[in-house]
Amino acid sequence: MNAFDADEFARLFHLAPAQAYRVLHRLASAGVVKRLANGRYVFAGLGEAPILGQPFFLGTRLVETSYVSFWSALHYYGWTEQAPRLVFVANTRLSRRRAVEAYAFRLVKLPPTRFFGYTLARERDVEFPIAEPEKAFLDSLYLPGHAGGMELVASALGEAEESLDLPRLEAYAAKMGVRSLASRLGHLLSRSGIESEALLRRASSVFVKLDPRGPRRGRYDARWRVIDNLPEAE
Repeated sequence: MNAFDADEFARLFHLAPAQAYRVLHRLASAGVVKRLANGRYVFAGLGEAPILGQPFFLGTRLVETSYVSFWSALHYYGWTEQAPRLVFVANTRLSRRRAVEAYAFRLVKLPPTRFFGYTLARERDVEFPIAEPEKAFLDSLYLPGHAGGMELVASALGEAEESLDLPRLEAYAAKMGVRSLASRLGHLLSRSGIESEALLRRASSVFVKLDPRGPRRGRYDARWRVIDNLPEAE
C-alpha cells in the first residue's frame, strides 16, 4: 500500500485508533511515512523516498477520490508547453491549496454529477488517476481559470482535436449539462472545420462570451451563440 489513512492503518494492524495515531506519529518522525493531510499518509520507505518525487501521485492522495485535470492534464498530454506551477486535482469535497514537500497543489471541487471521465496512468512505479483527454478539455472549458485561461485552452484544443474521440467528447459534454460549455466547445471545434449537431442541440439559447473573464465584444457566432472575444479573434 503506497497510500492509506489512519483508519486503514488501524484495521490492518488491529490497533485501537489512539494506538494507531501514536505509531503513525513515530513512523512520520522517523521519515518512514509522510503525512499529507486530513489523516492521510504515503509510505516513504527507508532511506530514499522516490514516491515523494511524484507530484501527480501525491496530489491525488490528498483527497480521495480525485484525479489530475485542468492545466496539469493538458500539459501531461503534451498539448501545451506551458507548465503550471500548481498541480490541479479535481475532487468532490475540497477547494483549497495544499503543499507537500516541494510541490503545490490546487484542489478543485466539482459537483458529483460532473465528476467522471478519468483513468489510471503510470509514471515509474506508481499509478494515479487522471482525466481522460476529452474530460480534461471539458473540465478546462467549464473552469478555464484553472487551465491557464481560455486562450490557452483554445490553443491546446487546436493541438489535440485530431486525436480526440468526438463521440465521447459529445457524450461527456452532454453529461456535464452546461449549455454555455456546449456552445464554447462547438464554436472552437467549428473554427477547425469540425461540426457537431449533438453539441448544437445542447448549445446556449443566449449569447455567451467565449472567455468568461474577457470583454463582451468580438466576433459574434450566431450558430453557436458565442461572442469570440479572444485576442486573436478581434
